[in-house]
Amino acid sequence: MGYRIIISCNGKKKKVLYKSDDIKYIKKKYFNIKDKNKVLFPKKTNAYKKTNPVKYELILMKQWEEDDVPFTDRDELGRTIEVGDINKKWTILHKDEYFYEEKFTIYGINERLTSIEIIKKMLMKKQKGKGIIIKQVNYINNKLLIHQYDDFDLVVCKCPEDCKRLYDVLKDFYDNNKVKNIMFTGAIGKLSITNTYKMIMEKTGWDRWKTYRTVTRP
Repeated sequence: MGYRIIISCNGKKKKVLYKSDDIKYIKKKYFNIKDKNKVLFPKKTNAYKKTNPVKYELILMKQWEEDDVPFTDRDELGRTIEVGDINKKWTILHKDEYFYEEKFTIYGINERLTSIEIIKKMLMKKQKGKGIIIKQVNYINNKLLIHQYDDFDLVVCKCPEDCKRLYDVLKDFYDNNKVKNIMFTGAIGKLSITNTYKMIMEKTGWDRWKTYRTVTRP
C-alpha cells in the first residue's frame, strides 16, 4: 500500500513531501510536520498575475481502494462535505491547514523580509550615538511606514488586508514587550493622505499610478 504527504494550494497539489509504504513512518512524519508548522505571519494572499486569497493544506493520503471511507470536512458555511479524489487514485486520511511565513517588499532593500525580520532589522534597530530613537508606525492602504527623524522605511504589502495584519502583528509585539519609544498611530487619516503619498513619491521616484495603487498585482 502506498502513502504520501502533500501540500495543496487552494485545493490543488502543490508538491509531494514524502512517499512511503509504511503507514507508521508516514503518520509520524505527517504529525511531526504539523506540530512544527508555526509561523508569526501566515501567507494568505497570492500575487501571481493578480492578488487572490490563498490557502495551503497538509494532506496525508493512501492509495484508493473500493471500500475506503470518504474523508469528511466542513465548507465555509460549516456544512459537512465529502472530500476525495475524483480520479479515485487516492484517499485522504488526514488534512490540516498549512502555513507559510509571508515575506514583504521593503523599498531600498533587495531581499524580502519576514515580519520577524522587520521587527529585528527595522522596528527595533538602533543607531549608534543617537540614543533612544522615537519611531512612529502607520499605514495607508497596502503601504506601511516606519518613521524616524526626518525619514521613513516603506514596507509594501500585497493588499490592504495584509498591511493591516502586519500593523497589528507589530503593535502586538510592541504591547507584549512594553517597548516605549514607538508610537502606533493606525491608518493615516483623510487629511494626511495626499501629503503622505507625496512623501512616498519623493522618496521612491515612483509615478502617481504606482504610488496610489493599493495592490501589488492590479
